[in-house]
Amino acid sequence: MKHSRRDFFKKGATALAALSVASSGSLKLFSKKPEKASKSLSILILGGTAFTGPHQIKYAIDRGHKVSIFTRGKTKPTLNKEYFKKVEHLIGDRNNDLNAIKGKKWDAVIDNSATYPRWVKQSTDILKDNASTYLFTSSLSVHADFSVKGITENHPIATIDDPTIEDMSAYGPLKALSEKVALKAFKDRAIIVRPHLIVGPGDRTDRWTYWPVRINRGGEVLAPGDPSQPAQYIDARDLSEFDIHLIENNLYGTYTAVGPLGNLTMSEMLYGIKAVVSNKVSFEWVDQNFILDNKIKPWTEMTAWMPSGGEFDGFCSFENSNAVKAGIKYRPLAVTARDTLKWWQTLPEERTREPKAGLSITKEKKVLKKWKSKIK
Repeated sequence: MKHSRRDFFKKGATALAALSVASSGSLKLFSKKPEKASKSLSILILGGTAFTGPHQIKYAIDRGHKVSIFTRGKTKPTLNKEYFKKVEHLIGDRNNDLNAIKGKKWDAVIDNSATYPRWVKQSTDILKDNASTYLFTSSLSVHADFSVKGITENHPIATIDDPTIEDMSAYGPLKALSEKVALKAFKDRAIIVRPHLIVGPGDRTDRWTYWPVRINRGGEVLAPGDPSQPAQYIDARDLSEFDIHLIENNLYGTYTAVGPLGNLTMSEMLYGIKAVVSNKVSFEWVDQNFILDNKIKPWTEMTAWMPSGGEFDGFCSFENSNAVKAGIKYRPLAVTARDTLKWWQTLPEERTREPKAGLSITKEKKVLKKWKSKIK
């Protein structure tokens, strides 16, 4: 897909802007420890060892809070390991063993790990009289319709015929039901946070990580569809800090946690990532119908991207003004890209050899070759 000189000037300006951030002292701002909170809180995290949890734990402890985590004791944290020596470890199972959280009190609970309404019901039955605040980590997948742009917290949510079903294919409706359970138990003491695609160091899905890694490898990169198509994501650290901020300030309600602050196009995102790597990179923008015709799967192979038009036209155009008013803060794209790449490069070869998402090298080359033959 060809573009005018003006398009490339715009892309170059975006890259230079990201590069200026990456080369300035502003990056150091995000590595500083936060100030202590005015009051130390006791916080229970249900989960806490996977992706978002280690960031929540680090930020909460740095703010001066006391943290307990309830886990099965099986998932080993790969980030902020030193902070796990400072938390209270409560071992059990959300399916059938909640004894470790009985008879204890906390100022707030963060529920990261609930997928099924039954789990939320069991935990809130125990905690509704033993905690002041319950923050449920939900998902933007709760919405019933993604075909419209500008979806807010008040947009209709999905339903399910059988509320007892426990099948991950019903992930969105089950999260929606879980929200209702949390709200019924904690009423005006509940906080619902609905994140978009969570990205950054510690990502276990590789869905966004693919882009910094692929762009850092250099060469010709297959880029999806229309360069002006919107892109959205949320850095796990921004999400974690927002969670703690909501708890500290008793900001109850429902929030769409998605960034960045302003509008971002797919082109701006990819060129912004390019600005923090040193290898020679070019982008070949391939028509979305050609992508789909060649069996490239949106979101999992062509990551952080959905086709424009149709039932997912609004999936990267959520409205975030409610969270912005509540005080969510966003790291620059350059920080997220740089830190994600730096983290990826510390992982063992057996982890990085076969990423969990993104186009394989072979498939990318094959599709690019076919595309170039088509547009000759």
